[in-house]
Amino acid sequence: GSGKISLAGQIEQEYSTRADDSGFADGDVIGVYIVDYRGTQPGTLQSKGNRGDNVRHTFDAEAYQWNSAYDLFWKDKHTRIDVYGYYPYASVDDVNSYEFAVQTDQNRTYSDGTMGGYEASDFLWGKVAAVEPTENVIRLPLAHRMACARVTLVEGTGFADGEWARTDKQVLVTNTVQTASIDLATGTVSAGTEVGRSSIIPSKRGDEWRAVVVPQTVAGGTAMFSITIGGIPYTFSKSEAFAYTGGKMNNFGIKVDKKEPTGDYTLTLISESITAWENDLVSHDATSKEYVIVDVPQAGTLNACIAAAGKNHATLRNLKITGE
Repeated sequence: GSGKISLAGQIEQEYSTRADDSGFADGDVIGVYIVDYRGTQPGTLQSKGNRGDNVRHTFDAEAYQWNSAYDLFWKDKHTRIDVYGYYPYASVDDVNSYEFAVQTDQNRTYSDGTMGGYEASDFLWGKVAAVEPTENVIRLPLAHRMACARVTLVEGTGFADGEWARTDKQVLVTNTVQTASIDLATGTVSAGTEVGRSSIIPSKRGDEWRAVVVPQTVAGGTAMFSITIGGIPYTFSKSEAFAYTGGKMNNFGIKVDKKEPTGDYTLTLISESITAWENDLVSHDATSKEYVIVDVPQAGTLNACIAAAGKNHATLRNLKITGE
């Protein structure tokens, strides 16, 4: 055969909202390292000098295949390889100490070719060991290595009909270290030492907020979330230390009751769990990487032009307008 090495990436996670073969969307790029065995012993991943050094692999959804920046070939018909992969792709100076940081504004969506804040923070890593020379596609499973903080606000008592939906709500993740050093040979994430000066703005969908957090332990009594309801700020903390678990969703269900006649609110933790990472509504979504172009020939007709294009103005997230 050709002796060419062919790879395919896939994300190991729970698909709660849709079925998916790989979890990746068109245009996603992973970095790949390939290391030859030395006889019967595995080689050591190096920053440079491997069979493949941080080779870009881009997903083509239409063809459903991964295209490498250049072809990689087996050394011979007998030498095994280890394959390392990570996402999102970046320039890496030191494979044993790759400096990484989660984004502060994770509610920022994909725009003009720039990855959204949530997806840019969601570091994935995987390895396939001792692969024998083959012409078959090598499946490279990548897993979430950061932690996910998920806060769900639940309507309690004291709200009139429709009032909860109209009430402004905001959640910020506070007092977390936002930098990390990652060993690409093992996928180990080591948190930095300094707490970020700014809070993390999570991605929001309905009454659910999700933020990617560096795995770490937050001391007991430290404010974990800043929650604003109807313009009134509250803080959430736990009396004991809390460890954000890497590769997992750290879930918090908080019930909000409105007190009469003051109009203040009472926040109560009603559920807490650590679960498998579920696919995210804002990352690896091909539709989020597209934008709708609408021509408006006459001022004042934007909504009508959007409707004529078969779109709903209330659900559009990326829109380009031409005309008046």
